[in-house]
Amino acid sequence: MKLWKTIVVAAAIPAIICLAVGGWYFFQHYDHRNYLFNLGEVVPGKIYRSGQLKVDNLEEVVKKYGIKSIVCLRGKEDSDVTALAKQLGVKIIGIELTAKRPPKPEQLGLIMKVLSGSSFNPSDYSGVIRQQLGLDGDSVKLSPPYIIHCAAGADRTGYIVAVYRICFQGWTPQKARLEMLRYFHLPSQYPALWASLKQIDPPKFCPAYNPDYKPAIPARNQEGEKIEQSNH
Repeated sequence: MKLWKTIVVAAAIPAIICLAVGGWYFFQHYDHRNYLFNLGEVVPGKIYRSGQLKVDNLEEVVKKYGIKSIVCLRGKEDSDVTALAKQLGVKIIGIELTAKRPPKPEQLGLIMKVLSGSSFNPSDYSGVIRQQLGLDGDSVKLSPPYIIHCAAGADRTGYIVAVYRICFQGWTPQKARLEMLRYFHLPSQYPALWASLKQIDPPKFCPAYNPDYKPAIPARNQEGEKIEQSNH
């Protein structure tokens, strides 16, 4: 009996490994994500998201996605990442957010300007920008593709992506929050971010960050009645 158990266990271990590797490969290539780096695609060819950038990760995303601009929500990149970005011609804007509370309107406004490809004057945001590389002149417009990241790519990054989804892509707050969960955000750990997103009323909230915002047309059933969507 012990021999059979040993044989079964010995056969099961390679199978489990194969399943794990196969699952990783599938999600890596078909879900447009690298789960180990929490790397994901927001807008193909334009906006990507991730956890903390390291030298090898930066080289990877620049080579694979052609990244030209980094939005660092930690405030500043590590010195070796900054040096490599300069070498590669990648621009950096660092804005220090915290996962304990939502971004201030000025912080959020600047980030949305960057991700939407709008011009801005860095001197107007001297109290917000903690690091800048390649942001020269009075009118700056960072080039896509962008990669936006914090430490884990789950909380601060998740919040910013959610706001972008809501205000620029017409997602409901509920759908945007559910995506945060897919990227390992834990509402119980940072409840202020989750609560802030639940309170967003897009028609009132979004015009401050997207002047071209247009409210989504409410979904209706076959009888023409509006379908209510929960924000919970």
